[in-house]
Amino acid sequence: MSSLSSRISRGMPIYVAALNMRAGQIAITPIITVIGIDLGLSTIELSWLASIPVLCFAFASPLTSWVSRMGSVDRILSVAMWVLAFSLVLRATGSVIALYVFTFVMGLAIATLNVFLPAWVKEYGGKDSGLFTGIYVTIMGVVSGIAVGVSVPLSKLNSLGWQMAFVPWALIAAISAYWWQRRMRDQTLSKHTPNEVSHFKDLIKSKVAWQVTLFFGLQSTNAYAAGTWLPTIMYDKGFELIHAGAAVAVTGLLGSLFAVGVPHIAAKRADQRLVLVIATGFAGIGFLGVMLDSGWRLVIWIMVASIGTSATFPLALILVVLRSSDSNHAQALSAMMQSFGYLLAATGPIFMGVLYQISGAWTFGLAVMIFRGTDSGWLRGCKIGNGLGSKAGNDLISGAVA
Repeated sequence: MSSLSSRISRGMPIYVAALNMRAGQIAITPIITVIGIDLGLSTIELSWLASIPVLCFAFASPLTSWVSRMGSVDRILSVAMWVLAFSLVLRATGSVIALYVFTFVMGLAIATLNVFLPAWVKEYGGKDSGLFTGIYVTIMGVVSGIAVGVSVPLSKLNSLGWQMAFVPWALIAAISAYWWQRRMRDQTLSKHTPNEVSHFKDLIKSKVAWQVTLFFGLQSTNAYAAGTWLPTIMYDKGFELIHAGAAVAVTGLLGSLFAVGVPHIAAKRADQRLVLVIATGFAGIGFLGVMLDSGWRLVIWIMVASIGTSATFPLALILVVLRSSDSNHAQALSAMMQSFGYLLAATGPIFMGVLYQISGAWTFGLAVMIFRGTDSGWLRGCKIGNGLGSKAGNDLISGAVA
């Protein structure tokens, strides 16, 4: 047990980073309607606001070769933590301009963390890469669930209104950034600087790299669309807004806990197809239930969907680690997957909002989500999960065309 505890504790730096990876971003979803009323924003404008971080994830990731010049992976992550902390503080000032501008800056900081955390895992994780990935993704999910659950109560706590919902996450980010800065004094940290070229152009030519990217992108599209609009969907089906936010928060939390061991299990297997198909199957069944059912049973269907979406994200990340020979290649594949994947994912909240505004119902948007999830699970999953330890996998690791 002590050996396991020691192995887990080696991942503490990314666990601290994971506390801040989604909370500040996701806290806006249960109160997005309140913000729209207060600031006079339309449904489309709110959809764009929700999509800004995802667009940053997409367009900032190719810039990581420039970011690599800052030094080691540890130094890059430390700076990103400070940028994230400041953006979360300034985003809560209450103006429309500040809300949009610092949501953008927040997105850039998280994009950097998104790309370089798998590289950190590759550099320090070794045989525990699946364990580290499962834990830090679960922390992201648990904190996100808490953020969703407390947003509405915090927004009603005092005269600050919806701005108060951002304050705790700004404070946590500042404390975490300070912890990372103090850690940088450790002389035993790796001084390895990521490759500026980062093999990005080589991976663009790889069919298997594109399969990983499409799997990640299609699943992330569903996750962001659901995260943005599920509380509103429940509200439209008769739930109180505070109850809807609480239900999404609790199911998200439980889904993350169920998924904690999934990447570790996947990393131990030579063939990941079954794991990928099961995870996406849960998501598809859950969204189908949300589309067709109503009343208290919606909570069960959202729970099922949450288990699936919570599992597919770490599965995509562990594919990056499994397919990489070192942190340079992990950074390259992570950058490609998240660049194109998040560009696709950014369409999720916008597309859902547009379909609702046109049709006046959520049915069409949910049907599209079910189709996307099925495609990525049964088609993409069967292609990218077939023997990652095979020669095709080794070709991808070396940056060759698969």
